[in-house]
Amino acid sequence: MKELSVRRGDVFEGEVLDFALPECQGVLKRNGFVVFVPLVLEGEFCRVEVEKVKRSFATGKALEVLRTSPARVTPPCPHFLEGCGGCQLQFVQYEEQVRLKRKHALNILERIGGVALEKVHCEEFVLSPRAFEYRNKMEFTFGEKDGELVLGLRPANRFWDVVDLKTCLLMRRDLVERLLEFTREYGKKHRIPGYDPVQKVGVLRNLLVRYSPTTGELLVGLATRSFDLPEKAFLVGTLREMFPKLRGIVHIVNNSPASALIFEEKHVLWGEPYFFENVGRLSFRVSIESFFQVNSLLCEALYAKVREYALADGPVTTALDLYCGGGGIGLFVADAVEKVVGVEENPKAVEDAFENAKRNGRTNFTCILGRVEKLLASSRFHVDVVIVDPPRAGLDKKVVQRVSSLAPKKVVYVSCNIGTFARDVALFRDRGYNLMKLAFFDLFPQTPYFETVALLVQR
Repeated sequence: MKELSVRRGDVFEGEVLDFALPECQGVLKRNGFVVFVPLVLEGEFCRVEVEKVKRSFATGKALEVLRTSPARVTPPCPHFLEGCGGCQLQFVQYEEQVRLKRKHALNILERIGGVALEKVHCEEFVLSPRAFEYRNKMEFTFGEKDGELVLGLRPANRFWDVVDLKTCLLMRRDLVERLLEFTREYGKKHRIPGYDPVQKVGVLRNLLVRYSPTTGELLVGLATRSFDLPEKAFLVGTLREMFPKLRGIVHIVNNSPASALIFEEKHVLWGEPYFFENVGRLSFRVSIESFFQVNSLLCEALYAKVREYALADGPVTTALDLYCGGGGIGLFVADAVEKVVGVEENPKAVEDAFENAKRNGRTNFTCILGRVEKLLASSRFHVDVVIVDPPRAGLDKKVVQRVSSLAPKKVVYVSCNIGTFARDVALFRDRGYNLMKLAFFDLFPQTPYFETVALLVQR
């Protein structure tokens, strides 16, 4: 048996040769063996201890950074080094974060998508107007530590644990700090136990915060297992006094064993179960359970790029907007085409879409409730352009086939997962569609994720 060139506990010095996304780990080599190390950057020289050895790679930790990269910065959040799972790139200068994302995106497109990049017009990466305090949605998690209620975010790779947060820099800081403190103390005062995802016991599960940087409106959701919240009048009165632009307070009941925030029941304690967002000259109602791009400040630029690609090379009669949510993209495009048909499976989002069409005077927009896969199989659309903005899992092979069978001149693909997007680009290429243009938008600073907008054209 061949002796391993790396062993657990080995300590060595070496240069970081690369930086891997989305894992956010530096890449070193020890005796020709790859070692992944978090919190180090390309070009740095480090002393590393090997912690785990696998068949084809090892993982380790940096004991000391002997030569630092000029792109290294001090993380501003006090919880970053506690392993909070909300951010992974706070120790990297923002411009370098974007460079790393672009490099990763192009590599994935070549390796997984088989894309010949020299034949694609690839635009500059669009930076977020703010590197912090940009999110309009946060889901914080309750838990228990040493018999005490905690509230925060889960550490990476530790689904059972919670980093007890006093602050979060991804959303407006003062708002988050007051909400975290108040809801944590409310739970402690009434001795409401946090939920344990291993034992499946406890009550308090999530604090959902939806806040618009464009309108200033706030929507708060408190998720529990089946439970009658105590002192509702106090809860409502205090939050209304703390936040004058509060739009509504919602009690969400979630008895599911799954870790996701599921709306099994929804009880409005006060106000409305939605808030409003502005994108350019358009106003959108967003229900508490509906999808909306999390970075409101970059949303208009992203929508405008979709519109530009959809209108490329001539006028459009009918556009099909799949996974349309509350109608954001479709309504942004609707003033330039004769007709937009949206498809969405979330009933509340469909309600929002119709309301948003009315609010914005878009009489040529309609929305169909249902799963994209089933509707494409049972309906026949005559369209010039298909716009898709699927979840992170990307498109099912059958959806690619059925979209292609509609024979649109163009497909505009919006994606938050470069891996599944690259896979789907290859599927579309096999169905006669070439990738022509690409644009990247950094909707998620301090994380390895970003949004891609692509134009695929029928050969």
